Amino acid sequence: MARKFQFDDEDDDQKDYQETSHIDELENMKATQNDESVTDTYEYTDEYSSEEEDIQPMAKKKKKFVWKWWHYVLIVFGVLFIAFSIYIFLESRNNGPVYGDRCQGIVEISNDLRKAAIDTAKNEHSEIQDITLEITCKQLKVDIVYKPGMKTKDAQKIAENVVQTLDKLVGKPKEDGKTYSTLFGKIDNVSQYEVNLYLTSQDSKDFPIFGTKHVQNDEFSYTLASVKDKESKEKAESTLKDTNE
Repeated sequence: MARKFQFDDEDDDQKDYQETSHIDELENMKATQNDESVTDTYEYTDEYSSEEEDIQPMAKKKKKFVWKWWHYVLIVFGVLFIAFSIYIFLESRNNGPVYGDRCQGIVEISNDLRKAAIDTAKNEHSEIQDITLEITCKQLKVDIVYKPGMKTKDAQKIAENVVQTLDKLVGKPKEDGKTYSTLFGKIDNVSQYEVNLYLTSQDSKDFPIFGTKHVQNDEFSYTLASVKDKESKEKAESTLKDTNE
């Protein structure tokens, strides 16, 4: 069997090489373990903190809401307020009370035309102390205050003349034989204005006088304060009251 020969100095070098290699390997292993330990510790700490932040809000339990009697009261008042607001909005879209579609198709009588009719009446009739013309949907309301001691027939005639003056200023066509134009009749099959008179004068037994002219009629019907038929008077006063509301 062949024997391997080696020199003494080769054994020393080999021994030093082996010892050096083992030491380096151990140091490298320790350094690697230290690096891994530091990295693992950092990652673990970061992950744990993140999970803790997610879990922490869940730990806080929400307080259960409890309905109390005053909550229901507030809800009821809120619903009533909304309903009332809607009602007011719808009411404000009409002129005066709730007339629905009755006011559609009515010819407009501007404030300027009414003022012109008032000025004309005052200039032509010195007996007039005060006069107002008011429009409420399909009703023209004429209020005239005469000077004291006014005669009944003269008061009625002046009032009718005021209506005719306004009719001329508006300028709607008039049918043959008619005293008033279509402004107080029909336009496009839509009924226009009826007239309500309220005439007052001091020291006159027939006043106040109520007068009414219906659509397409040329004649006024009158109710005097001196009439014995109180039912007719109350009916006229009721009609006037409804007009004002």
